[in-house]
Amino acid sequence: MFKPLGIIALVMLLITQSFCWANSTSTIVTLAAEDSWPPYANEQGEGISHNIIQSAFNAVGIKVKFVVAPYARALRLTEQGQVHGCFNVTKQSTTLRKFRFGDQKLFDAPVSFYFNKASLLHFDRVEHAPDGMTVGVIIGYEYGDIYLKQSHRFTEVKVSNQKQLIGLLRAGKVQTAIMFDKVAEYTLQQMGLPENVIVKGPASEPSEIFVAFSKSQQFTEMDWLINQFDQGMRIINQ
Repeated sequence: MFKPLGIIALVMLLITQSFCWANSTSTIVTLAAEDSWPPYANEQGEGISHNIIQSAFNAVGIKVKFVVAPYARALRLTEQGQVHGCFNVTKQSTTLRKFRFGDQKLFDAPVSFYFNKASLLHFDRVEHAPDGMTVGVIIGYEYGDIYLKQSHRFTEVKVSNQKQLIGLLRAGKVQTAIMFDKVAEYTLQQMGLPENVIVKGPASEPSEIFVAFSKSQQFTEMDWLINQFDQGMRIINQ
């Protein structure tokens, strides 16, 4: 049998939970979704990342609106405070200066250097790559602090999508390209090409993929929102 104080405490707890639920269900979060990183994010911004984020926010009763944009623009929209955040962002020194991050990552994404199958270029780690090396990369992508510290030695050729990276490699217009392994595999399948049309070389710095939240002053409840997302991630991870 409950004692009077126990009943009061229980009632207060239920009232608090009801208030929090009502507050969260009225919240709509707007996130910019990139359009060229399948299977994590396709042309419609949908894929593995979209599904994880949707599930996490659903778990805490928050609605999500997605705005599809190229990755570089998604970052810019977030930085300017036009959206609450964007996703598929690697937490590194350059992004930590611009965005806020929660504790919970979406997933780990292995990254490798890829070569033309006729290439004679070999190195075991980016620090040992030759000066002046031409590297294919995606506009706005982060490839980790280790690569960032070496990138001044290379000539980067920047393109907007994965198919263009593979095209550069096959045509010999770059000596190497950095690609996320799952993305390279998926894109080759979509292009109807065998996996051995390009060669996977040494691993680059593995990326932990996050939702990046805006630092804009206009979002006054961002602490609460980030905590809610982390809570939702913990729920679905269980």
